[in-house]
Amino acid sequence: METRGIGERLLQARRLRMWTQGRLASEAGVSPTTISGIESGRISSPHFGTVRKLAVALNINPRNLISAEESAGPETSTPLSLEWARSTQEEEFERGIEEASLNRLESLHRELGEERGRLQALYGEFPEGSEQRRFIKRQIRIVAAQSGSVATSMLFHEDGNAEPTEDNEGHASS
Repeated sequence: METRGIGERLLQARRLRMWTQGRLASEAGVSPTTISGIESGRISSPHFGTVRKLAVALNINPRNLISAEESAGPETSTPLSLEWARSTQEEEFERGIEEASLNRLESLHRELGEERGRLQALYGEFPEGSEQRRFIKRQIRIVAAQSGSVATSMLFHEDGNAEPTEDNEGHASS
């Protein structure tokens, strides 16, 4: 069982978005001091209203910040989310998508597509040859690879068709 605190989970979620503490504070409507206090552990039990604001700004479930436990029950399926996809190792990622329902795969595929678009827009904001631009390009490749794996899993999912369908222009689609 993972024992990281809320501060570490907040820090990881913020870094996945590539936001500064100031940016998160602005998006969530809280002070940068609050963000710093939570991430450093000085504020170990923030008010739920604050956690909710942070989660909404980061587009994650507040429970993901409050507790590392995904459920109180025994052996449930892996929660598929952008946050999960970005923080998991390749083997665990592949195992998770193999076990997922078609609806959960479709949702994750949509989230990965949105993230790729966000990263591509961010890529253009940095000067050519900069370290930030190279980092974002690596992130785009990772997200694109994950999206491809999810699309393949959707294509051959037992709830779906084993063969791609064609659209009106003769292009294969899932």
